[in-house]
Amino acid sequence: MITKINTDIPNNTNKKIIETLYNTHNWRFGFDQTLTKNLDDKDSGFMLFTYNIDNDYHNNDILNTYAQIIFDMVGKKTFMKFKKINRVYWNWYHPGSIMKFHYDVKADNQFSIIYNLHDNDGGTEMKINDKITFYKSKESEALLFPSKLYHRGIAPKENLNRFSLNIILEI
Repeated sequence: MITKINTDIPNNTNKKIIETLYNTHNWRFGFDQTLTKNLDDKDSGFMLFTYNIDNDYHNNDILNTYAQIIFDMVGKKTFMKFKKINRVYWNWYHPGSIMKFHYDVKADNQFSIIYNLHDNDGGTEMKINDKITFYKSKESEALLFPSKLYHRGIAPKENLNRFSLNIILEI
């Protein structure tokens, strides 16, 4: 149900992606379930939305090209037949970020990729039947899972930043 995939994407490429992310405008506060926030809420980190097939949104050709390469590498290393990318989100968490469990999409033909751009002590938690499993961020590793599974990003505690990519795809 949850597959860990080593993409073998080189460290230099991940560093270039992170440098691009640092220098990209339009970051916004992330959200897990609702767009509404109040002064007592912890932030859910930051997100950068660069692609959505539903409304023909293409924000950043460089980052979308990297996302396409990651999509292709994950697809190459799995038995599944990927049709297309539906959405691309980049995530940036800091030690104060607290995320809530959520699902990406309920449709059975939608899968999610969480790709880790660098090693850090944060990661992703998956919740299945009230059992929570933690997957620590490991550089160039991707998690592939049905988009309807409940999951959440986990911010780093010791490291100052955690960057990841979330791709929703159709099979």
